[in-house]
Amino acid sequence: MFKTTIINTFSSEDDCEMFIMVLKQQWPKYKGSVPESTLEIVKDTDMPNRMLALWTFKQQSDQKIISKIGEQIIAVSYTHLRAHETLRYLVC
Repeated sequence: MFKTTIINTFSSEDDCEMFIMVLKQQWPKYKGSVPESTLEIVKDTDMPNRMLALWTFKQQSDQKIISKIGEQIIAVSYTHLRAHETLRYLVC
């Protein structure tokens, strides 16, 4: 088994929570691309605006697929974060 870790630090705890929510929503759509893989999401208890995503997969070649999936999920998450931020400013 192989593992890859991505650590993200956000400008706020709300942004971190939003990213985690999107990651959890998006992962099932891609899981079939990397059979026998798992994703563990951990929020840092000391820094609530930081999180870690730990992917475990069977073959080393799956790491490239995981990286592409990560980029796609990050793009979706960024869009959600910016939309959330825009709405927050519109309400104020």
